[in-house]
Amino acid sequence: MLQNRRSFLKTAVGSALCSHSLLFTCTRRRKPNFVLIMADDLGYGDISCYGNTFINTPHLDAMAENGLKFTDFHSNGPVCTPTRAALLTGRYQQRAGLPGVIYVRGETRQTGMAQKEYTFAEALKTEGYRTAIVGKWHLGYKKKYNPVHQGFDMFRGYVSGNIDYQSHVDNAGIPDWWHNLEKVEEEGYATDLFTEYAVQFIEENQHTPFCLYIAHEAPHWPYQGPQDKADRFPDTEFDSWGSRQDRKNAYKEMVEAMDKGIGRVIRTLKRLNLEQDTFVFFCSDNGAVPEYGNNGSLRGHKTTLWEGGHRVPAIAYWPGRINAGDTTDALALTMDLFPTMLSISESSVESKNPLDGTDLSPVLFDNAERSDRKAFWQYREQKAMRDGAWKLLIDEDKEQEWLFNLKTDVQEQNNLADEYPDRVSRMKSDIQQWMQEVYESVERKTW
Repeated sequence: MLQNRRSFLKTAVGSALCSHSLLFTCTRRRKPNFVLIMADDLGYGDISCYGNTFINTPHLDAMAENGLKFTDFHSNGPVCTPTRAALLTGRYQQRAGLPGVIYVRGETRQTGMAQKEYTFAEALKTEGYRTAIVGKWHLGYKKKYNPVHQGFDMFRGYVSGNIDYQSHVDNAGIPDWWHNLEKVEEEGYATDLFTEYAVQFIEENQHTPFCLYIAHEAPHWPYQGPQDKADRFPDTEFDSWGSRQDRKNAYKEMVEAMDKGIGRVIRTLKRLNLEQDTFVFFCSDNGAVPEYGNNGSLRGHKTTLWEGGHRVPAIAYWPGRINAGDTTDALALTMDLFPTMLSISESSVESKNPLDGTDLSPVLFDNAERSDRKAFWQYREQKAMRDGAWKLLIDEDKEQEWLFNLKTDVQEQNNLADEYPDRVSRMKSDIQQWMQEVYESVERKTW
């Protein structure tokens, strides 16, 4: 099979039919590595290269300066669990029965992402990749939902929505620190430990293709900087948000600690001569909490389907492959990363489930536009749809609907619903058809 592949590439080059991407494949030593980095509750305006003047993020800024910055990238949901399910499966999270948060208390603690769901880790393992997740899972508390059952060779982190950064205790007062299927005890600031695990995994797998998913907790509450004490312990009362009162400063320290760790990961790739073999992608899982985070000029925040709830910072970095300093306004979503990785790796594997995401390779490598794309969001009684630059937002609870042209009104201030009733009607029909499709084989949940 390898001989046939080399023969094909040689013929393609000889006949001058290689595209830019194929030429890169012709000279590449091996399949590319993947490092996906996801922040937690990081708003569109929370890092320096997206306009923040309070928080310093030199390493993310350097990634943007030497890579591709997205201005119209969206999380699949305005909260944690849905976006992570979409990232892993390349599909709308509703298909997996995970439209909302899996809470640490109550009946949702019993549920999770079923093993029948097919993840990018499972697909890449079939292609010979070593796979790992360090950090936050939040797709099921029970062992049967553990990442090692979803294609990951290694898991170091926690399964709940948030933990104390120092004691690693979840919001129900339960210790939540795992190495694969076993709970372990370990001292250290969570953000720094995730970086340690990430660097160790890269070093141990530098001679084989790998896929590393770094799911940071920062800057999700509790608001604790690297030097702060632990607040949560089993069988004690605690403030879920953390005891520290200057939370704006704590938030700053948390983001900067994450940025420092990302810088160390990039330096490790450089040190091991892996930087030009590795596609690195950074994004957030949803918008920021308004009291402490920064969603830029966008309306809304985490838990809402206004732009501030799901338009998030995103950076693609691959020296020698992605043009340095480019910016794209192409519409893209978290679920697009699965098909993109399959394409970049030239995988012969097809997902066992049809993918909703689209391959971003034309955007990454040729700066292509995706102006005609349709995309959908649903959280509780809120629904939203993009049709190119047009966005329809419906709040069934408030019995209101809004239509915006985001090309001229990204702050969502001018409701055009009365002016374009036919467009509203068409988009509402599209949303209804989409809802019927994604919920066709699952029980609808609104948690």
